Parts: sequence; C-alpha cells; structure tokens
Amino acid sequence: CFEGTRVALLREMANWATGADESRMYILSGLAGIGKSTVAYTVASRAADLNLLGASFFFSRDEADRNNAKKLFTTIAYQLCVYNERFAKAIGDALGTKRGSAATTKDPQEQLQVLILDPLRNIVQSRDRPILVVVDALDECNEDDVSAVVEGLSQLVRDLPSFKVILTTRPLPYLDDFLVDQGGHKLFHLQDIEDKVVDGDIRLYLKHNLSLEKVRKYFRRRQWCAGDEEIDILVRAAGRLFIIASTAVRYILDKTISNPSAQMQELLRACAQDHTPFKDLDHFYTIILRNVVPANCDNQTIVSHYQSIVGAIICVSRPLPVSTLAHIINTDVEDIHVVLEKLQSVILLADDEVPRIYHKSFSDYLTDQPRCKDPYLRIDPKIGHTQMAKCCFDITNKHLKYNILELGDPARFMSNEDSLKQDRITDERLQEKIPQHLRYACVYWANHLEVANIEDTELMNRLEMFVDEHTLHWLEVLSLIGNLNLAHRTIRVVLKLLITWKSTSSDLHEFLSDALRFISKFYDIVKRSALHTYYSALTFSPTGSLLYRRCIREAKHNICCIEGGPEKWDATLKSTDVTSMAFSLDNILAIGTPYDGIKLYNTNTHSFISTFSFDGEPTALAFSPDCTRLACGNNYGNVYLWDMRGIDAFSRATAVTAIALSQDCSRLACGYRDGTVELWETSPTKRRIASSHECDVISAVAFGPDARLFASGSEDGRIKIWNAGDGSLHGTLIATDGLRAVALSNSVLVAAGND
Repeated sequence: CFEGTRVALLREMANWATGADESRMYILSGLAGIGKSTVAYTVASRAADLNLLGASFFFSRDEADRNNAKKLFTTIAYQLCVYNERFAKAIGDALGTKRGSAATTKDPQEQLQVLILDPLRNIVQSRDRPILVVVDALDECNEDDVSAVVEGLSQLVRDLPSFKVILTTRPLPYLDDFLVDQGGHKLFHLQDIEDKVVDGDIRLYLKHNLSLEKVRKYFRRRQWCAGDEEIDILVRAAGRLFIIASTAVRYILDKTISNPSAQMQELLRACAQDHTPFKDLDHFYTIILRNVVPANCDNQTIVSHYQSIVGAIICVSRPLPVSTLAHIINTDVEDIHVVLEKLQSVILLADDEVPRIYHKSFSDYLTDQPRCKDPYLRIDPKIGHTQMAKCCFDITNKHLKYNILELGDPARFMSNEDSLKQDRITDERLQEKIPQHLRYACVYWANHLEVANIEDTELMNRLEMFVDEHTLHWLEVLSLIGNLNLAHRTIRVVLKLLITWKSTSSDLHEFLSDALRFISKFYDIVKRSALHTYYSALTFSPTGSLLYRRCIREAKHNICCIEGGPEKWDATLKSTDVTSMAFSLDNILAIGTPYDGIKLYNTNTHSFISTFSFDGEPTALAFSPDCTRLACGNNYGNVYLWDMRGIDAFSRATAVTAIALSQDCSRLACGYRDGTVELWETSPTKRRIASSHECDVISAVAFGPDARLFASGSEDGRIKIWNAGDGSLHGTLIATDGLRAVALSNSVLVAAGND
C-alpha cells in the first residue's frame, strides 16, 4: 500500500496476525479494483520482515498453473520447507514415502493432509509465534476448486492452531454460506470502509504521484503538476476503487504522449458526466484503448492487429515473452511493441519482455459485451481461443517430426537423460530444436481447443492433420520436456469434444481412443525414453489397431522387426494398486486405488471414463442397481455418494469397511471398522440410525430386493437383520467366523466366510 493509506485496516490486520484472537482466518472481501491484492501484498511483506510469513499464493485466472488449486498446497508445502529447517525435514520425509510422492499429483485435500498436516502436526504444537499464510484472489481460482481451497485452509488453521490465514476475494455466494456454517473466521468487506477514509487515501496517492517532483522524474522539462480541483475530480471519479486512481496516474504520465497536462484534460472531459465507479472504470479503459483503435476506425489492418495481439495476451494459458508471442500469432515483434507502447497504462511490459495485464478488471471489461460495446475493442474469448488453437496447430504441424533432437546411435536408444549426455545436447541446443513457441503449442493447445468454436472447419481440419500425422511426435516432445503427464487429459478433452462435433472423419475417434490406450499402457516407457515411443511402445501395440496401422511407418528406424504381436488391445485397463472394486449392470467398472482416487472404465470399449478424487483411500464401493449412483467409503470414515451431477459426503472417525445401496437408491447402508452400522436416506442426505454391534469389524451389508430389510455382518460371524424404514433391529443370527459377504432375498439369507 502507498505510505499513509489503509492505515487503520493494516493496523487491525497486524494486531490480528500477531495477537491472541480466537479467529484463525481473516477473509478480506471487496469489489474488483478496490485494493485487496495490494493490502495482501503489504501484509505479506511486513510479515516476512518479522519472519512470520510461512507461505503465500496468488491465484491468477490468466495463468494455467495458478487458476486452480492443483498447486496451492504443494506450493505452500515448498515455501514452508524454505521457511523452517524442521518443517523441511518433516515434509521431506513425507515426500520420501510412496503416499507422499504420489500426493503431489493428487487432489488438494490429499496434498494438504499428506504434505502439511500429517508431517507438521507434532512440530508446530510447541510454537509460540504464529505462522502466517497469505492467499490472494480466490475469485480467480476455478469455480470447481473454490470449496476445496476454503475448506482446506479452514482445516489447516483448525488442525494446526499455530497457523493463521489471510484470504482475499471478490464477494462469492459460496463463501457467505460457508462462513454461516463454519463460524470462527473474521470477515472484512473493504467496501465498508467509510467514504471519507477511502477518499482521503486516494487523494493522498494522487497528490503524491502527480506532484511536480514525480512528474519531473518522468519528464525533466515539464513544470506541470495536478491542482487540487483536478485531484478532487479524479477522487470522485475513482469512486472508492484504487484501480481507477492508479490507471489514471499511468495514463497521465504516459511516456509515449509526454504531455501530462493534455492527458489530464482528456481525462477530465471524460469524467464530466456522472458515472458509477464501474462505468467510470469502463470509460477509463475505453479512453486508453482509443490510443490504438480510434472511434469509428475504418482501417481493418489496425483493428486486426489490435484484436490479434491483445486477444492473444488475454487468452494465453501463461504469460509469454513478446518474441514467443510473435512466433505463435505470426506477427512481427515490432508490431506488438507498437500496440503495447500505447497501452502501457493497462498492460505492463517489464524487463523480462513479458506483457502482463495490470488488473483483471481490464480483461473483464474487454470480454464483457454489455460493458465493452464497441465490437472493434471487444475481445470475444471464443474467437480468441479459436485463433490461438489454430496457431498452435500451425506450429505443431510445421515443426513436429520423428527424432526432433536428431539423436544419433546409440543415444536414440537410451533414456532421455542419458541420450542428452551422450550426444552433448546443451540447453541452448534443446531450446533451438524445441523452441518456446513449440513447447507452448504442445502443452496448451487443448486448453484453447476446449473454449474454441469447434464448428470452425479450418480449426477442425488442422486438428485432424495434427492427430493423423503428429500424435506420436507430440508424445515424443512431451516426454523430452517433462510434460507427458498432460497427454491423458489432453486426449480425453478431444474425445469429449468429438461427441458434440459432427465429424466427417469416422476414424478420428477410433485413433484417439487407441492413443489413450497407447499412452496408458506404455506411459512409463515413453516417459523414460522419448524415442522408445517408436522403438518399443509402437512395435508392441496391437497390429489391428488404427494407431498401429497408420504409424508403424515411424518404426522403419528400428533395428529389429517384431512379429506375432497382439492383434487387439488386451483386457488390462491400468496397472495399479487396488483397494476396492465394483461393477455396474451397464458394464462400468469402478476401481478404488490408494493414491489415485476412483477410476471409472467402460469395459465394452476398454476405455477410461473419469476419476473421482477425494481425501483418503477408497475401501468399499457399490453401484446402485439402476446404475445411476456410486457409493464409496474411505479409510478416514467418509462416505461419498455420486449421482454424476453432484457429490454428497458425510463422515465418521473410523474406516468404512462395507457399503450397499437399496434397489430404489433411497437408502444407503454402511459398516465401519469400529463395529458401527449406519443407515442413511440418500435424498435428502439424512442419517436414520447409527448402531454399534458391540463386536468386530463390519465386513458386509446387503439390502433385500424390496428394500424393506437390510442385513449387516461382522467378522466374528454375527449377522443382524434391520428394518430399512425406521432402522429398528429385527433379530440376530450367528454364522461362521471370518464372515465376508451376505445376500438377502425376500425369504432367504445367504452368508459366506473364509471357510
């Protein structure tokens, strides 16, 4: 924050961070442009000076690695290692375990539990000083991950009381509901600060930055500074939004214009009408954009350059240097600089030559049709991503080829690491053969395709060319740059899009389905050695598969010929540890794994469908008879019920060992390791009974066909019959020890055990 502004708020937050306040999470909410991120950055900097800042994370919707929660807790864990040596050892030990190493690619809850909560639980209990974690811009996180972030941070401060969290966000409906249910957290709305206080802060900021001393730092010969009346007009125009004030300063001090007085007068004329703050912000942005595209512009070259360059900056999955951006959109570097020089008050171009938008409100304005009414200025995300996807395919279709590094014998038969050493491939040579624009295209083309217009014939023709001619070359490059893990998701994205696209190619879906089976079966081989995509993986692929028939020509470089290989893909879906399994009547197989959640497969096509991720290991699975729901229990005592449209979850403190759904899906029975049996209504989710067997682990539960009764069995051989309506106990039977399964008809009960 600018010195002398936000004084009371910063003092309050500092007292909260260092004091004994019972609330462990401070949520700073406010409208776009009101200054949340600046406050968060200031608090983080001051906490770091006091050695209180354990970690910080800033979400950004414009960067693929920071617009979701996948790296939130791994980043926090890493920064905690840097912060404290004891933390580093504990977290390092956790990463050395199988579960710990696997957690880095799992869902946020698993990462939090395995990499932070479990390793640090005993260490932080004795700490007197708090550890502050700052998380900024929750509203820029993917909507599907918001609940995982808030609930995860809440669990962090609940399980590790030495931690405190500052979270900033725009107002979110979910957050209000969460705070009502959760309680114990401090919520402050920035817009609630008194007008006179905010106006005073903005006035102080403007007077300093538009003073004669500051102006002369930009323009040595200028003797101009802003007058009190001009400052007052800008303060009123800002309407409590610091982003308007900072944008006004950058506009007035634009070096390319070099006339702050004229720029000020232009702004004052624009502010003459009485606008709301957001209308003023839109008006500010329009004025700035007119430097590039004048009103009623009839020069299509100017409009086309603007749309291409600014559209690319908004749509890229991660910020790119100007040189890389120029390669991707096939534009001259100087043309990009010309546009950026005229937009430097809204787009920052620092020494690294990477253009970054100052504030997300600018992107919001440009992509919002009701706000940005000029079609020449407005950026249509669908059009932008369509163009970016086309550019990516142009790059891949031009540059991808077999043995892109031109490795010789014997290097091409070695692992990636050894082959680079053998042929002395330097980082410079690697950059030359796989330049940044090709890397970007290989990694992010599916991100753009997901949002693009798939009815665009040119786009889909380029996709078909890429798939037909370069799929294996693409896998080769992903292996060499360490991004092969993206291949599964990328192929699934395209397969999903093909369902809605009326493709003229009947082979495209078949080929991509083969590619998905290919990378699933040979992932470890391809990851270790890129060229063994052809030498090993392709050679041992089914000879009857479309992928083999089209790509076997790539194996012409092989030193030997393989005959008698399989004709079709085998029944193996995936090699992994399995903790539970269930089969639906419509041939969907659910597999529970200790580190990868629940995997769903279509056994008719041997194809992967989806993953259900959650905390813990799935220890019991059951499909409903009508195949519409899947129930799961895990080793933490949580029970999940999926109806493919949403998730309901409830929990206990012990592991789930048995689970069953009634014929009509109205009841769910589950057994636990501690001998407890529970009966739940599924819609709405409501527990009917919770009864203890006062015996051993519950090993089996089953409903009768009419769902009037259900049975539960324990490992010591006891079987209890329950009324599924009111949960009352009908009776108890004694069977053999080691009971493993029970089944119930209208008149017969069958039990099976180890004997």
